[in-house]
Amino acid sequence: MEQSASPKSSGHWTPYFVSSDTLETRKIVGQNLVAHSLEHRSPQKRPVTVRFRTASLGTLTFHEMAYSMFGGGEATIHAPKMENIYLCEINLAGKMAVGQKIANTPFRPGEIYMINANVPHAKIWRTDGRQMMIRIHQTDMEAALERLTGMPVREPLVFEPVPQMISDGVETLCRMIEIMGRDLEREGSIFSGLDGGGATQILLDLMLNTLPNNYSHLLSSPAPRLRPRHVRHAAEYIHGHATGAVSLDDLVRASGVSKRSLHAGFRKYYGVSPMTYLRNVRLDRARLSLKQQGTGDISVTEVALDCGFSHLSKFAHAYRDRFGELPSVTLRSA
Repeated sequence: MEQSASPKSSGHWTPYFVSSDTLETRKIVGQNLVAHSLEHRSPQKRPVTVRFRTASLGTLTFHEMAYSMFGGGEATIHAPKMENIYLCEINLAGKMAVGQKIANTPFRPGEIYMINANVPHAKIWRTDGRQMMIRIHQTDMEAALERLTGMPVREPLVFEPVPQMISDGVETLCRMIEIMGRDLEREGSIFSGLDGGGATQILLDLMLNTLPNNYSHLLSSPAPRLRPRHVRHAAEYIHGHATGAVSLDDLVRASGVSKRSLHAGFRKYYGVSPMTYLRNVRLDRARLSLKQQGTGDISVTEVALDCGFSHLSKFAHAYRDRFGELPSVTLRSA
């Protein structure tokens, strides 16, 4: 069944909204995802056509969108600000590009891309294409992060702003999304008959654990998530003061235990010393900043200083050890 009316979802997929009208499409898709601008271009007499539907699963919403260019065309999308919204996108088919202010990063079929909350988003569709999207509110994502790490979110959660290949753990995430999406097609859908909380938790946990972000060093720890108070307090202090001068004595005071106990706690629960943990937090922040800025917007030196590094040669060496490339290479490829 197809119709040109605003989709309203309550578990199962809505009928497809189908339109070649840019204003109508922008309105309907904006109501379900986020406010944005939209421009269609086509050299053909037949205009660009959009197919869109949506379904809810707990507090998350699933969205499927397809573009038909009829032999040529382009659709340009720009959201000035993803206010309080993360959007996970899977490219199922078609040639497109994504970015923040400018859509200059290829987004290929077989890749997944997480759009961060509270930043601009740009996209260009250049061929017939189809994608799946999961819309997540910032409060739900942060609540999942707090549950997994065992400590409050002190700085914004930021995923690497580049598409990721669907492999390893990311493939598990995408398969789960596919399973849930197909289940919502069924009259006797299992997931639509539940409150959605369990399914929501599975998806958010997979997103946080498989898509690189500035908390990945915490989430990748194989240690139990329930960490002693002194370890949590020191880790919270690091996240809250990572860009400034932080000494081991500062961490000892924040934890309320001796240096030996603090070292033992970090070795047990994070696998590194407190100061190495601090360095890794700074390196992760630097990598995300370099990937977001792009060539010409900022220098490696500025990023290093902003992230709390005062010795640039040590920063470059530590960065290469952690990520396998120099920071200048990351910046050039942004």
